[in-house]
Amino acid sequence: MAAVTTTQDAAVYDAHVVPRYSSLFGRLLLAHVPQRERLQVLDVGCGTGFPALDMLSRLGEGGRVIAIDPDSALLDVARRRALDAAGRRVFFKVASAQELDFGNQVFDVVTGNLTFGAWTQPEKALSEASRVLVDGGLLLLTHALEGTFAEVFDMFREISLARDDGALAARIDRVALRYPSSKTLAAVIEGAGFTDVQVKTEEFQLPLKAAREILTDPALRFVVLPEWRWIAGFDARDEAILEEVVERLDTYFGRGPLSLTVRAGLVIARA
Repeated sequence: MAAVTTTQDAAVYDAHVVPRYSSLFGRLLLAHVPQRERLQVLDVGCGTGFPALDMLSRLGEGGRVIAIDPDSALLDVARRRALDAAGRRVFFKVASAQELDFGNQVFDVVTGNLTFGAWTQPEKALSEASRVLVDGGLLLLTHALEGTFAEVFDMFREISLARDDGALAARIDRVALRYPSSKTLAAVIEGAGFTDVQVKTEEFQLPLKAAREILTDPALRFVVLPEWRWIAGFDARDEAILEEVVERLDTYFGRGPLSLTVRAGLVIARA
């Protein structure tokens, strides 16, 4: 598979997205990875190596992590970080969660940090995860939940009401569906045949010095700015909607620092 991002994109992702955003979710996941010997872990959508490399400290004798991602540019960063320090305990491979080439019942744990939302065929990816897990194997997935970036969505909704813009409201609702409730997310996992499904939640705050940073913060530009631009529209006229969102947030927070809400969900389930 060809790289989805450029080398420069991968560097931005590793330097800004991982520490500022994905690590908020990944820490929840890591806390639930079992600590025992000979644990075989598959990390799907591993990006630049977080949290796959951090899992190594939890593995006992004979344990290993196979980490996959469809983006070779991100994997190049992961491989450079791993170097030889991990020995044969971690292996990075270009592959998709929706087309695993492993045998049945190979892994004790399948993990995915913020990868669920990137799957074009989530039912197929979940089926594959179930297939490669041993009976009773553990599934750990993180996902951003309803309420994430609520401050921005609220401003978009205010503008759509003020303009009586039905098309804008429809775009807002469509993007908001990418952030399910914990109940909805659990139902999806249960529908894929997993049992003992739990969704643990935790709320974080993403600090910004001012609302204008929404347009310039490297992590936000990589993670969510494209979908906010899609809500606003793509031509120069509609770019004003995003500017109005920023102005309204600036006014609401007194043109000072602000924080954006991030609601992290961790799926814990058994095959």
